Amino acid sequence: MLRDELLLAWWRLAKLPGVGSVTLGDIRQNLSRPHDLLSCTAAQLQSFGLKADAAARWLDDPALSDGFDVLQRWRNHNRCGVLLAGVAPYPETLASLRDAPTFLYYHGDLACFSQPMIAMVGSRNPTPYGAEWAQQTASQLAAAGLTVVSGMAIGIDGAVHQGALSCGRTIAVLGSGPDVIYPQRHLGLAQMVMQKGLLLSEFAPGTEPQAKHFPSRNRIISGLSLGTVVVEAAIKSGSLITARQAAEQGREVFALPGAVTNPLSHGCHQLIREGACLVQNAQDVLQELNLLPEQAQAQTQLEFDEPTASADVPIVLPPTATAAVRTEVPQLVTQVDYSATSTDVIALRSTLPISQLLPQLLDLELQGWLAQVPGGYMRLK
Repeated sequence: MLRDELLLAWWRLAKLPGVGSVTLGDIRQNLSRPHDLLSCTAAQLQSFGLKADAAARWLDDPALSDGFDVLQRWRNHNRCGVLLAGVAPYPETLASLRDAPTFLYYHGDLACFSQPMIAMVGSRNPTPYGAEWAQQTASQLAAAGLTVVSGMAIGIDGAVHQGALSCGRTIAVLGSGPDVIYPQRHLGLAQMVMQKGLLLSEFAPGTEPQAKHFPSRNRIISGLSLGTVVVEAAIKSGSLITARQAAEQGREVFALPGAVTNPLSHGCHQLIREGACLVQNAQDVLQELNLLPEQAQAQTQLEFDEPTASADVPIVLPPTATAAVRTEVPQLVTQVDYSATSTDVIALRSTLPISQLLPQLLDLELQGWLAQVPGGYMRLK
């Protein structure tokens, strides 16, 4: 277990004005191991890039220890603790980054770090197709032995955590303290993650979410992972920031293509133009990462049950990650696009009068084949 003395030394360093993750990372890289900070002199810290007055203050100013009791109390809670960069079990994939967070507060199962990790991110307002694809794919990746990492936001993040929990492990990286669940609607989901996965944050317990925290959080999501899968994202979105951080960190970037008429596809298409790997299913991700079992490489691709869920995915875990046996697609469904299709267009394609068409569309909606959307209906599977 980490000694309070060591944690306090790094805590005091992190509290110095003007000292951020990059400065702390540079100091860490200059030490043989994080424990060596305990024997550092002010002169040594100056040689690592710290200013003389800051180095002297680190040694002598008692005010730098303020708040450390919060860290100590958190360590006393069941299944909670603090990780220090460079000291196991802090993940080496993250610790290798220059701007890795010095402290990671956690609640849950550290065994999540024992498996390869893959990040999945996307829109807070996804299409039904995007939400279901994310949930199903996360489930399949977790079943294949990966820990699936996301950010606990509504939309794609929530679907990812739910899917992963159905068959394996997930890590939720927060933009608040580990005891402050945001959004509140994900409180139930967070409790399930604590039981079967891991809540993770660089922010001390009690820290409220702030807009500036989320770009910082995103670098952890990508930094933990071998690659980042972007499911649906607009051109200007946090998901694209995460993807570009992944690329800068030397990690793989994957993107799910979509309808050109869907603004949430534009960000993914831009990533693909920039060199991201186009993915259609979990097998594509596993194959690109060389994690596909040998016997599976000769088999047909992992089958994906296409969307039946609503965009606002409820906190209900799917019973299984295995694909259901496909049923015959009703003829009328084939006349509806995967994007909004007006009833007039469907009527023209099907040659049905509106009086007969509308009841059939309602019946197909109830069966989960279609969803009523602004502008008409959209095919789900």
